[in-house]
Amino acid sequence: MPACEGLTPRAHRLLERVRAAAPEGDPLAFMVSGGCCGGTNPVLCHRANILEGFDVPLGEAGGIAVYAHPDHARYLVRDRFLIDAIDDARSDTFSLEIPHGGRFVLREIPHDDRD
Repeated sequence: MPACEGLTPRAHRLLERVRAAAPEGDPLAFMVSGGCCGGTNPVLCHRANILEGFDVPLGEAGGIAVYAHPDHARYLVRDRFLIDAIDDARSDTFSLEIPHGGRFVLREIPHDDRD
């Protein structure tokens, strides 16, 4: 089972705002950051920023692949999470949703809520 189990309704609405403003055919990806600025927040980026064969796939959210750096992915694959959104657009990242008034965050799915 993939670590990422999808989007919350709020995250889906924010993603749709980003998609509506993006050039058609511009593939996107989520990178779960392990860096100092983004913490473990998912960064929405252009798919070309993903290093195929290096970054680790963690599933899909809203039709968009979710990845993490290998050092960070080894921790994330142990848990299950959803991508959510909050209205606070303050962020130190270059995530594509920031100009649209929100930002994506991770929400862990508690063990007792899983299959």
